[in-house]
Amino acid sequence: MSPKKRFVVGLDIGGTKILAGVVDVNGKIYGTAKNKTLAHEGFDASMTRIIAVIHDAIKDAGITLEKIDAIGVGSPGPLDIRNGIVIETPNLGWKNAPLKARIETAFNKPVKVDNDVNTGLLGESVYGAGKGINDVIGLFVGTGLGGGIIVNGSLLHGFNQNAGELGHVVIKADGARCGCGHKGHLEAYVSKTAIERQIRKAIAKGKPCSLTEKLMDHVGPLKSSWLAKAYNAGDPVIKKAIDRSARYLGYGIASFINILNPEMVILGGGVVEALQEKYIDQVIRVTQANIFPVAFQNVKIIPAALGDNAGLLGASVLACQALKK
Repeated sequence: MSPKKRFVVGLDIGGTKILAGVVDVNGKIYGTAKNKTLAHEGFDASMTRIIAVIHDAIKDAGITLEKIDAIGVGSPGPLDIRNGIVIETPNLGWKNAPLKARIETAFNKPVKVDNDVNTGLLGESVYGAGKGINDVIGLFVGTGLGGGIIVNGSLLHGFNQNAGELGHVVIKADGARCGCGHKGHLEAYVSKTAIERQIRKAIAKGKPCSLTEKLMDHVGPLKSSWLAKAYNAGDPVIKKAIDRSARYLGYGIASFINILNPEMVILGGGVVEALQEKYIDQVIRVTQANIFPVAFQNVKIIPAALGDNAGLLGASVLACQALKK
């Protein structure tokens, strides 16, 4: 390992886990570490775990802290990106949390913070499915529905630095309640939470479902792997719920393409990773049926390529950007 090689840390903070990696400026990962977020214990307790995970990743890479030049962080928002403050986040329960300042104090390194979905899309854009593409939309179907936008090779942040919340466009006035508390948002029709809600409604009506016992016994969100297995087995309740999610996502993407006209739409998240082309093909069909043909010409809708490492690698890109300032 060259002593002159430059390293950064990419940190991906999620509602359930923290993932950190030591990465060089070419995107090669040298070491990783992860731990549970345990956000319910409060911001200070989570910060202790975050700091420990970064140290563990550096140790796993076989280098010392002195060789780390900067740290990039992807965090759920909304955020004050300029100051690296988590304004509030339902997933973590943090409010006005000085994330950037605390990490800078702990490591005495430059730190750059962005929305976790933005960092995931950034990772895919620089090292993954969107490499070499300048205009990209990213949508990640998990517990919620995260979105991000890259225009002319750069993340679109907007006037208040919180652009790209594509899961929170209103698709049905006074419709289903979203996790954010408002009604009718796209997330309330597409996310795994929305899929589970439809399944539970069907079960409550007495419809047979292969996941009934799992839903009754399991604590926590439904696993995407269970959905995929039941879907592939032809369970009609599961199929209807997932097809509904794909249909609404197609409606949303048609609107986004009409507005932004990207070259590529990248789909990721646990639901997409589990179902792959069976889900994406439906999304494409609905998108194509609800869009001006000229807007959809040569536009690709493809799966994300980096899996869990997308956020980590995107955060490392942020760290490299911090070095250039």
